[in-house]
Amino acid sequence: MLKNFFASQFKKPRGLFGIFTSNMMIKGNQKNYHRLIIDLNVQPYNKILEIGFGPGIGIRTIIEACPACTVHGIDFSKLMYKKASKYNEQFIKAERVKLYCADFLKEPVLDNNYDKIFCLNVVYFWNELKTPFEKVWSLLKKTGSFHIYMADKKFLIDKKAPDSIFNKYSIEQVVEALQSAGFENVDYYTEKGLHIKATKYSG
Repeated sequence: MLKNFFASQFKKPRGLFGIFTSNMMIKGNQKNYHRLIIDLNVQPYNKILEIGFGPGIGIRTIIEACPACTVHGIDFSKLMYKKASKYNEQFIKAERVKLYCADFLKEPVLDNNYDKIFCLNVVYFWNELKTPFEKVWSLLKKTGSFHIYMADKKFLIDKKAPDSIFNKYSIEQVVEALQSAGFENVDYYTEKGLHIKATKYSG
């Protein structure tokens, strides 16, 4: 029971324990964000969306590195929305960052012209991949790309991540779901987890 509660905090941090969880996220995700942002290959005037922005460190890293970009984020944790809004306050006021507190699968008010969409440690919390991947595809420009970081299935099994919270997808399942959603090029590599890039149109 306690393990399920702890695991659920990584899915949707809340309350006092959620503050502790978010601090763990900041410490544990910095290197993964760094690698993921390199893979994004952000260009001036790119419009970018992060799904599940957590404390907002990825968004701030991008906007500081590329002042000409616009970054949006969506997360259904009210606690994370408040923390990320405070952390990125100056950029929100400058209208370079826009954050939504909502469920990505249910939120209809999102633009459909993003150059890049990314998520880090989010995939396992979707009970199926068809719906979210098709929505990502619809929100991207024709030349757009979707970037995912996720832990390997074996890692989650070894860590005994509870099945009630974590969907332990294999890389094969994720690749197949991306292709089924319409992505034409799907590549990945392993570096302390799986880094996946899916391109909307190969041409």
